[in-house]
Amino acid sequence: MPSLLFDRLSATLERNLDYRLERANVINANLANVDTPGYTPLELNFQEQLQRFLNGEDPKPALGQTEAEHMPGEVDDLRAEPEFDLYSLPDVDGNSVDLDHEMVKLASNQSGYRSSTRAYNKRMALMKYAITEGGR
Repeated sequence: MPSLLFDRLSATLERNLDYRLERANVINANLANVDTPGYTPLELNFQEQLQRFLNGEDPKPALGQTEAEHMPGEVDDLRAEPEFDLYSLPDVDGNSVDLDHEMVKLASNQSGYRSSTRAYNKRMALMKYAITEGGR
């Protein structure tokens, strides 16, 4: 039986927040390279990442330990892949970053992050309410 505090829903919400943060980093890198010759924008595929997590694949595989006394480490498994966007063709310098497209992705990602944060905060508030027996 899963722990009440670390159940599947909480873990999924936490993973979603991790994804949103990493995706913001990828989008910001794309925006920073808008004038870099030959740059191809990167993207994280949310559905693919979520499906891997829901299929039970370990989202943060443990690192090997060289000594028994060492604490196990974790590696984030989010991967950015080249994005081949049919709507943004490379310019003369070979750069295919579309500023408008990246800004829309950034705004959408920020909205998703806020929604996930609200859902996670509500979940924690319900747990706090249950722990304090309804505020008694």
